[in-house]
This record gives sequence, structure tokens and C-alpha cells, in this order.
Amino acid sequence: MKTNNLLMVTTGYPYGQGESFVAAELAYMGQTFDTVTLVPCFFTPDKPPRDVAYAVDLAYARARWGGGRVFHVIKSFVEGLWRYQWLGEAGYILRHAHRLENLKELARTLYRARLFERFLEQQQAAGKHYDLVYFYWIVPEIAGALSFRQRSQVGEIHRSTIVARAHGGDLYEERRPGGYAGLTDVITTGLDAVFCISEHGKGYLIRKYPSLVQRFHLARLGVDDPGFVSPQPEDDALSILSCSFMVPGKRLHLIIDAIAVLLTQNPDLSIRWTHIGDGELFQQLQAQVARVLDGRRVEVIFKGYMQQSDVVAFYRESAFDVIINVSDCEGIPVSLMEASSAGIPMIATDVGGSGEIVNADNGVLIHEDADASTIAAALLKFYDRRLAAAYRVRALAYWQTHFNAQTNYGQFGQALHRSMEHL
Repeated sequence: MKTNNLLMVTTGYPYGQGESFVAAELAYMGQTFDTVTLVPCFFTPDKPPRDVAYAVDLAYARARWGGGRVFHVIKSFVEGLWRYQWLGEAGYILRHAHRLENLKELARTLYRARLFERFLEQQQAAGKHYDLVYFYWIVPEIAGALSFRQRSQVGEIHRSTIVARAHGGDLYEERRPGGYAGLTDVITTGLDAVFCISEHGKGYLIRKYPSLVQRFHLARLGVDDPGFVSPQPEDDALSILSCSFMVPGKRLHLIIDAIAVLLTQNPDLSIRWTHIGDGELFQQLQAQVARVLDGRRVEVIFKGYMQQSDVVAFYRESAFDVIINVSDCEGIPVSLMEASSAGIPMIATDVGGSGEIVNADNGVLIHEDADASTIAAALLKFYDRRLAAAYRVRALAYWQTHFNAQTNYGQFGQALHRSMEHL
């Protein structure tokens, strides 16, 4: 019987704090493939990885970030200059704004692509073959995998399938700082399949590459059934939840401003805001809280980073009226899936695929440029707990039909196998 070997490329998982949602998917990948090997593009040597039941290969990450980094980067960049088709992209960059920033992006793409191609060459030399190379994000390394496959199709070398997921920040090129991502056309047209986590993302690719419509698929993420419904608050405070990294794109300052509006407009209202997650803006947000909310009828709880299992346990023990996400760009937030699975209503800005999880039945979808007053009005809606109770029921039901990990990842595993069969 043929063995199916999967190579899964992540940003850092199982290292670091990000990509916590990979764990649920991996549980089902292990049932679908005979062997699974994880290749993180980055890791921190002095911090232990999260527990996984699969092999983790650090050769690529060590070459990119280890002691010989400068040598490997320069060598890979020089080789990439003659290995990949980049002149057309350089011409495009020189004709448009953000030239220096985008030339650096192109250079990063070339060295990362070649460095990953060399990693695959080393794997092949060691007798390792993978039936499916699966990139969890659209990243420059894909160009290297495509080049490796093209150059290896001789003799008895078996052709690997190469696929990728497409989320948000990795997909929408115009949202990049310079509005450009290196070798995008090479990557997108070369992949055997792109699995988008949202209909919005799939539509975006179809508009850009209408001739490749058959390669673009919807494959939603999902979270497991927590086995409980989070309790509805019983005290007088409006209990608000948010969960994200503290980075500019999450626009957490808008939540602070909205709370200030609520307190001003409703003299008898008290508020409890709990945020899960940390990041570069932690001190800045703390300072804003002290400046805008200090001495008012509000309790602010910054929980910091929490592992996904701890978040689930926290939802079991804690009561929230609503979760809010005011990002300026999203795929579909996993934080909303987790809250929905526990029956917590949702508020989100209408960006990316957020409108595919938040709707008028289970929450409030607000304009991406909503001001503090608009956000405040949406939050106050869930202080009517008789009304909010129905939203809680519908939030749970919507998770069950659209974002249940057991259903979505089972179907995704089958889709990956179909992608191999169609070669």
C-alpha cells in the first residue's frame, strides 16, 4: 500500500505563540496522512516548542536564522538572481511608488525561495520524499518548492503536489506596506491548489486569475467543540471580550475610545473589558487606558498571552456579553470561531472574511471605518441580556454549521488527497 507523506510548512509552529489554530488541524492531518513532518520557517532556540506528535525538521530555519545566516542569505540571494524570473517584477517596482521598500521585498523573496529550494535538495539527497508539500501560508518559499519540483522531474523522481492555504495578510497584496509581494504571479500560477479560508479570499483570487478558477477552493478553518456554553453575565457590568495580538492592525485603541463614549453617554453603566493577547503595543495601550479611562466606571483586565487550551478553560469559567474585533484586515478571525463555539455573540469590522462569521443573527457587523460612537452603540446592544440570549443561541448554531473543526478538517483532508489524485 502506498505511503502518503506530508511536509507542512508553517511560520513558526510548533515554536512561538502564533498559529495556535494549527494544532486542531494537525489532529486531523495525522488521521489523513501516514507521516507528517513540520517545517517551521522560524524558531527560537532557547524556548521549547509546544508538544506535537509529529516530526519537526529545523534544517531550513537553522539555515535562515542560525550562526551562518549571513553566508546562507547572500549565497541564496545570488543564486536566486539567476534561478528565478524577476526582471519583470523589478521593472514594475521601479515604475511605481515605494521602490526601495519593494526592492527589499523582492530581494527577501529571492533568497527565501532559493534557501528553501536548497533545503528540498538536501531532503532529496537524504532519501526523503514527500507526496504533498503544504504551505500553511502563501510565502516566498513556495517559489523555491516549485522550482525544485520543475528541476527534479527526471528519471524516477516522483512529482510532489504543492498546495497552500490563503488567509488574509498573506493573500491581499495591496494591503502590504508597499502594495507588493514578491513573485506573486509565479507562486499563484504554479500551485496545484490554493485553499482559501474565506469566500472573500477565493473571490479575490478568481478576480486576479480568472483562468485558474478550478485551482481555488474554499477550506474554512475550525475549532473543536469545547463541550460547554459560556455563561451569560449576571452582574450589572457590561462584560466585553477581545482576543488578539497587540499590534497596529488590530486597532485596539478603538475599543478604548468606544468604552469612553459608552461611559459618557450612559452615566449609570459600568464596564468590564478583558483582553487576551500581548504584543508590541502593550505599554502604549496601557498608557491610553490610564489616560482615557482612569477613575471611571470600568475595569480593564489585560490577560496577556494564553495558550488555546487555557483560553477555552477561561471561557468555561468566565462570563462575557460579547466579543469584539475591530481589525483593519482579516481572513476569518479564529478568536471569533472560538468565542462562537462557546455561544458568545460577536462584533466585527466588515473586512476580509469577517462577514462570513458575523452577521445580524449572531452579532453585529460594522463598517471597517466605524468610529467610536458606532462601535459603542454595537457594544451597548448586548447589555439587553434578554435580547442577547437569542444571539448566543444563534452564535453557537452558526459555529456548528460553519466552523466545526471535526467537519471542516475532515473535509479538508479529503480535499488534499483529491489534489494529489488530479495531477
